[in-house]
Amino acid sequence: MKNLLFALYFTLVLLLPDFIADIFWHDFYTITPYRTPKELLATFLIGYLLSFAPKIFTTIVTSIFLLFAFISIGFYAYFHNYLMPYDLGILQNSDDVKDIFYSLGDIAGVVIFLLILWAVLTFLTYYILKKLNPKTKKFALPLFLIALIIYPYFINKKANIYLANFTHFSWFNTLNTIYLAGLKALKPHPHHNYKPYIVKKTDSGKPIVIMIMGESMNYKYMHLFGWKDKNTPLLDSLKNDSHFIYKKAISCSIRTICSVTTFFYNKREPDNISLIAKNYTNIMKLASENGYDTYWLSMQSDVSLMSNIFNYAKHKKFVWEFKRKYDDELINELKKIPFNKKTFVVLHLKADHSPYMKYVPQKFYKFSKKDSKIWAYDNAIFYTDYVVYNVIDYMKKHHKNFVIYFTSDHGEMMGFPWEGGKRGHSQLVWGDTYVPFIYYSDRFDKNFSKKIYNHYIISKMLTRDLGYKIINPNENGSYFVNGVNIDGSAGWMEYKLTDKLPPKLIKKVKY
Repeated sequence: MKNLLFALYFTLVLLLPDFIADIFWHDFYTITPYRTPKELLATFLIGYLLSFAPKIFTTIVTSIFLLFAFISIGFYAYFHNYLMPYDLGILQNSDDVKDIFYSLGDIAGVVIFLLILWAVLTFLTYYILKKLNPKTKKFALPLFLIALIIYPYFINKKANIYLANFTHFSWFNTLNTIYLAGLKALKPHPHHNYKPYIVKKTDSGKPIVIMIMGESMNYKYMHLFGWKDKNTPLLDSLKNDSHFIYKKAISCSIRTICSVTTFFYNKREPDNISLIAKNYTNIMKLASENGYDTYWLSMQSDVSLMSNIFNYAKHKKFVWEFKRKYDDELINELKKIPFNKKTFVVLHLKADHSPYMKYVPQKFYKFSKKDSKIWAYDNAIFYTDYVVYNVIDYMKKHHKNFVIYFTSDHGEMMGFPWEGGKRGHSQLVWGDTYVPFIYYSDRFDKNFSKKIYNHYIISKMLTRDLGYKIINPNENGSYFVNGVNIDGSAGWMEYKLTDKLPPKLIKKVKY
């Protein structure tokens, strides 16, 4: 019983800081039905195992885990971001370390409070252990150490899930960050020193800017772009609208988390992690600084790296907060926005992700196996056609001075011969990179002379509409498709755009 009581204390003392921090920074931690119960149970079981270890060892481990929680909170207090593995890289530079200590002065009150609280809770832990005097077992200490040793094996398999974000507890975020940074150090790859981008404020931006980010949508399988199945009837109806532009495009990555993060950071070079660490090209951050009322409305649950982007959104809503888990719920959310001041909205869709029928309401099951070889994917595109069109239609009928962008995070392959029989995505091949680009504005003022676009060009256009110009001194006329990792460690392709696809491949790198 005494061991269980300590496990309960251990759980409460580690999790309490997150809920206190959430009072000061709304959405610092968010309870989720799929992650919170798991981490609660894991914390309790760790506390229970530690309760059987020697008191001094248990006190030290609890103190370290508390310190992890406070490091995460302190980092957020200053940067308004979560501590990531690449942030630890700055510790290798003595000048950067000095800057960190100087910067602590800006949040001196928070730092002092956290240090005092850490010391008090460490002493309280030792005092409670002495008072409770739980049973000790010889197996506890070695079993705990074995768990620490083998844990990196599990997080390495799905590193993106374990990146720090607002759905993990703070102590867990820092622990994972340290482990992932260590794992990255064991797999070194060539590093380039890039010149810093230049961000220039040009004007106050367009009054209303909407960015729709699709999921796993390949333009090759859209009737709008010539596919044989009539799965985009509503967007087809806009072809003759002079305000409507549709173009073929190349994605910046082949996996959602990497692609969306790269896009919203205006990031061209696969391994240019300094952009994310320094955060000055973050589109959502720039929009907020330029006075926009910012929204991130998402049907996605994979938040990890993307949290660095939407932390700067004033209004956020994710899939677990919607009663219905379908993309058209985002249209209902859009209609709630007053648009009575400068507004930037990101709508993050889900419908075209496999299994394709899972995210599509039944009334949109237009195609069946007898109609098409890719009938399930056709239905998903048919539904996305409805969603994107209705966003455009609503804005046309109810608002003025708006621009709407639509593209997809990456493409999707259907196993046809021209794709080498491959299916799905996350493979570093062209079939995974083909995405649509759609632009609509009631005040048309752009020249769309290119036949082929890409995410990098589109993200710079979006940033320009928000009142900023991005100048990248590293540009040389080529572009990149990153692999599945944001730091380029999973390989990449360098290419030049031409008037046809696939583009001209310059280099393909695998690690």
